[in-house]
Amino acid sequence: MTRKRSHKRKKRTSSFRKHRGPIRRRTPPPPSRDERVLRERIQKFTYQDRFKDDFERAIRLYFGEGVLQDNVLTLDEEKIPGFQEWYIYDYIVSEGERIIDLFAREVGPRLPAAQRQMLDDWRRTNRYRLFEVQKVEPGIGVTVQDLLSGEVFEVNDVSASYALVKWQVFLARPLLTEGRLHFTGSMIPRPPMDKPALLDFARELWEEYQKEHPQASLDNFYRDHSLDLHRRLIEIATAPLVVYTPEGHLVCASTARYAVKDPGAVEERLDQAEEFVYVGPADEDETALAYVWLLRGRSRVPEVPVEGKGLIMRTDWMAESGEPTYRSLGDVRLWQERLELSCLSRERLAAGKMLLRRVLGRLIRHLGDEYRDLDTMLESVESSPPRRKRGGLPQVEEALVQRILADQRAEWLDTPVPMLGEKSPREASRDPAMREQLEELLKAVEYMEEQKRRAGEPYMDVADLRRELGLPLR
Repeated sequence: MTRKRSHKRKKRTSSFRKHRGPIRRRTPPPPSRDERVLRERIQKFTYQDRFKDDFERAIRLYFGEGVLQDNVLTLDEEKIPGFQEWYIYDYIVSEGERIIDLFAREVGPRLPAAQRQMLDDWRRTNRYRLFEVQKVEPGIGVTVQDLLSGEVFEVNDVSASYALVKWQVFLARPLLTEGRLHFTGSMIPRPPMDKPALLDFARELWEEYQKEHPQASLDNFYRDHSLDLHRRLIEIATAPLVVYTPEGHLVCASTARYAVKDPGAVEERLDQAEEFVYVGPADEDETALAYVWLLRGRSRVPEVPVEGKGLIMRTDWMAESGEPTYRSLGDVRLWQERLELSCLSRERLAAGKMLLRRVLGRLIRHLGDEYRDLDTMLESVESSPPRRKRGGLPQVEEALVQRILADQRAEWLDTPVPMLGEKSPREASRDPAMREQLEELLKAVEYMEEQKRRAGEPYMDVADLRRELGLPLR
């Protein structure tokens, strides 16, 4: 088997933008003396023996029956702040009131004026609201919108400005403290793709609440149903991740292994086949030659409609010279005595094995297949040591960058999308009735591209898509 010394390394890519590097982080301001003292007084009032039975009932209601065993509380510390805020501000104890209201009536009159004002502000603003992130200003704060009321809040929360991403949805408690609105307790941000499920649940719950309590306000609803909203969010956050290939098949790490009779002849035939592209020594093992299997020539993978909701995992391949883009279907690794074909679905592997038989014939002998589901794949990635980084590729010229971006924008703009009723984004932009669905789709795209940008990976600027569609920038 020859050792190829020169080759044109090709790249899987979505787009290219320069990442500016890490931002120097600011820290939140420390609490004032009045805030510290007031919190201590509320804590002391809350955890007196008077409410011992209420506390145990609340713990079981919030976390489940199994969390208290032999009077020992077993749970993650990171979940305690969220429970405390709910227990103090929303849970109704056996005396028929909430602890914060009992505290305000019994202790409030004796507080200094500054702490009384702070307590009034906390009782008025501490609600477990459903928000969508509208704007993020790192080191300053975030702009969020209440998805039930439509209200927009400027939240001066430095920590949230680094943790949240534009268009995420989440449940959180805004708190007005000495004129500054910030978040308290804990939050579980979710991607915009989870917005429909969470918002539909909240709206249905709110409508039922209004029927039962015609005079009640949204503030009342948030207090009375904060635990229901929290539970629904946890259900959504812990639901199994479903990922499909572009052909509509469930993602499954699939590998076929072969014995090789004549590695030189195998290498020659792979080089001659247009379906396989040599990309150099394998990153994970430089003793192996690496090829990418592309969707062109004789490559065929059956396609089926995607059933249910899920993510589509697509990988494209483009040469640095600006050749056409092709879908990547798998990877081939060739050693002196063995060969492996790796794909992301059972269907791709079956098609790839048929193609290898046509291309290589008796030069290889099938030894067996291995399959791993998505959860096992993720566990393997998390537990494996980081690979040694190879030398960087030459900088891509700006003209090529623009061509890649233009090609990908054009493909996305004219590709039918199930979320748009099988219309393309360009078609949907011409239909006023489709504007809301199109905006939600663009939010999901912008969120995913922002994640790439923050990770220092190539990303696409959604502003370019909005200009192509004739939509205002957001």
